[in-house]
Amino acid sequence: MNNLGLGFIGIGIMGLSLVRRLCYLDYKVGAYDKNFEKLEPLKKISNIKLNQNASEISKNNDIIILCLDKTESVKEVVFGKDGIVNNANNNTIILDLSTTLANETIEFANQLKKTGASWIDAPVSGGPDKALKGNLAIMVGGDEKVVETVKPILEAISSKFTYFGESGSGQIAKMINQIIVLNNYAILAEAASFAQAWNIDANKIPEALSDGHAGSNLLNDLFPRIVNRDFVPKGYSSQILKDLQMVSKLANAKNTPTPMSSLTKQLFTILVNSSQEKLDGTSIVKLFDSKENI
Repeated sequence: MNNLGLGFIGIGIMGLSLVRRLCYLDYKVGAYDKNFEKLEPLKKISNIKLNQNASEISKNNDIIILCLDKTESVKEVVFGKDGIVNNANNNTIILDLSTTLANETIEFANQLKKTGASWIDAPVSGGPDKALKGNLAIMVGGDEKVVETVKPILEAISSKFTYFGESGSGQIAKMINQIIVLNNYAILAEAASFAQAWNIDANKIPEALSDGHAGSNLLNDLFPRIVNRDFVPKGYSSQILKDLQMVSKLANAKNTPTPMSSLTKQLFTILVNSSQEKLDGTSIVKLFDSKENI
């Protein structure tokens, strides 16, 4: 059994896979989610202790991992009633795997520092399947000495993690990732729709293009699911829209044009507003189908 005890808050699609990964590696995990139903799948795992609130997590664990849906959720879990900050001390390290606004992350880190605790922003990319296998990509920001302390955890859940610098830099790097990835959802949906219109067997496309410039992880993973209209969520379209909105806000702060991301944001806004928010981002292909009532 790994002697290092961890707190983990946020048992969503990604969080569940990450907790299972850590337990597989014999970490002792104290888990919490505000939706207690999400804790049900963890009850049969022996090295997990279920907690009633975030404050209880910070009382019993020095290293606390967050995997939450948005900036506001992170703020509430850390600084709200029954939050982590109530029991934070000099040994407390928050390892935030969530994707949140960089400027808010910097503010959170500075606010937490007053208690003597440390904040590492470490947003992840790769999805729940790679999380379960420990093959995520992680973009890290914060005090480099503290990063060394949590390095074994980062290595346990990733094939590669990259340190970018001070607090907030991990979140900015994640936004660069999202610009590349999320625009590809729309591009691949457009390509699939085009293939269908010309009666091309789209299932052959990933293999056909694998050795050319179009070959990519996204072509291999997303394109078949788009073609086969597999909308079972590995992530929600509402989350994609949230991230695109963050890209827009951060780009505006630096007066940086993001025309492609702005267009993709409009498409996902239409999709989410048509009650498709709980489907996978692959459902963006619905906007390219004249038979869909959207």
